[in-house]
Formats: sequence, C-alpha cells, structure tokens
Amino acid sequence: MLIFAIESSHDDTSFALLKDNKSIWMKTFSQTEVHKKYGGTVPEIASRLHVKNIGLLIEELKKQININSIDYIAYTKEPGLIGSLHVGYVVANSIALIINKPILDLNHLEGHFYSAFIEKEVEYPALGLLISGGHSQLMLYSSKNNYVLLGETQDDAVGEVYDKVARKLNLGFPGGPLIDQIWEKNKNKYQEIFTIPKTSKELDFSFSGIKTHVINLINTSLNRKEKININKIATEFQNTIVAYLKEHMVKAINIYKPKCVALIGGVSANKAIREMFLKLHKNVYLPKLEYTTDNAMMIARLAYEKIKKG
Repeated sequence: MLIFAIESSHDDTSFALLKDNKSIWMKTFSQTEVHKKYGGTVPEIASRLHVKNIGLLIEELKKQININSIDYIAYTKEPGLIGSLHVGYVVANSIALIINKPILDLNHLEGHFYSAFIEKEVEYPALGLLISGGHSQLMLYSSKNNYVLLGETQDDAVGEVYDKVARKLNLGFPGGPLIDQIWEKNKNKYQEIFTIPKTSKELDFSFSGIKTHVINLINTSLNRKEKININKIATEFQNTIVAYLKEHMVKAINIYKPKCVALIGGVSANKAIREMFLKLHKNVYLPKLEYTTDNAMMIARLAYEKIKKG
C-alpha cells in the first residue's frame, strides 16, 4: 500500500510517500525565514508561497516514483489557514483525478498524534499530549476511529506563549527553540517555577496567566530601571511550563490508565519537555524531530491507520 500525502495547513509545504508504514520519501519547504521578519505567519504570504513551493514539490515527486503506482492520496483538510489548505486540496484532488485513485481528506491534529507512530504500531488506549503554536490539548484514543479531547487550552496555545515571551525578552522568532537553548545552559542554576494555573475543568489548560506573569516581571524591572535577567526569566518560564504539563499528564494517566502515551506537535521538540515526558510511563512514544513540526509523513501515517484492516 503506497500512500502519497500533502500537508499545507499553515506555512510548511510538505509531500511524503509511505509504504506499509515504512517512510519512503519526504520533502518539506519551510517559510519560517520569510515570516520571521513579521513576528508571525502572514496568511496571504503563506498561501502564495504554497503555490510556488507545491509546484517545485510536484517536480520532485515525479523524480521519486511513477505517480500511477500510488494507491491512495491523502491531504490535510482541516484545521488551518483557509488559503493554505485550499492549495493542498486543489493539488491532491487534481492528482487523484488524473491517476483515478481514492483520496482521503484528513484532520491535521489527528495527523500530529500519529507522527509519534511512524514505522510503529499504536497500543490502544493511547493518550496524546499535543503542544504546538496553535494548539494545546490532551487526546485519548480508544481505537483508531474513536478519540475524545480530555482537555484543551482556554486561551493561548503553549507555543504561542513561548513566542510572546521570547518577543518580550527581545530573543527573536520562533521563541520556543531560543528559550529552550537558554534553559539548557541555565537549568541547574535556576530551578524555581512560577504559579501553576488552575482551570474549572482539571484537564483544561490556561497559559495566558503564565505569560502575563512574565510580562509583568519584565515591565517591573523596566520601570525600576533594573537590568533584566533574561536567563533567569526564560529558564523559570520553561520550568513552569514543564511542571504544568507534567501535572496534567500525571492526572490523565492515573484516571484513564492508557497503554501508551505520546508527545506530539511542534513544541514536542523541546528538550526539557521531552526529558520530563520520558519518565511518565513505561510506554512513551516521541516523534523523530523531523516529524515534530507540520509534515506530510504524519498525514500519510494517519491515512495508513484509517485504511488498514483491524
């Protein structure tokens, strides 16, 4: 079973080939450097770059295989930027019509869940923590066709907060990797955490309070004309995020007793969070770093799970 997949939900244009849950080929064009100057993704620019990049990827795909050998075509239908999603939709449906093969329109967030299981099998029930620039949620899969959201952010996503804190500290964009680097160098020196937020539903998240606390610390120092200790603030901010995520995972594991747990999404590349996560359960699944950000291989893996028998 050869699956061809397209991911174009945000600012990465990605193609992938997966055969019987074995990765064959993947290529992704990132727009990060373009959007960096704006401090975040500009949807109109993203759509135009998708059109350009997807044409280049089609030529790359033709060098890899005879497209008539494809058995299934999969693409990201939702959620995402409307213009970006539309580019993937048009190309996927056009190829499906040309080679007369079935097509699957799939959910981007479900794709992230299966990014931890590329070339691996899922043990159900499976608990996933999805953390990215746009999403923060706990998802429980009882089977491949049945999952529920146990909790989700009530305000900012965790990756979004990293970007905002990094911007306030004048570190740059994207903020996650920059703060993670500071944490790595200072984790033994600064081990305090800020106040852990509370929500009415115990497995929901709220990150805006942590963000506001950091911003207030910085503003207070500025008002007093004090030197801002960037290393301390960034490290203790990340300590707090790690402690908060761990608290939620421990609660969910104790309640739902999953056979495995998975850390997924762009922020799953964070070293501190990965280190914490590996100690939570006897069966922990982490995506390879190339599969943490938006990519087509995760969409192909989701398609494989949906198509296979059993």
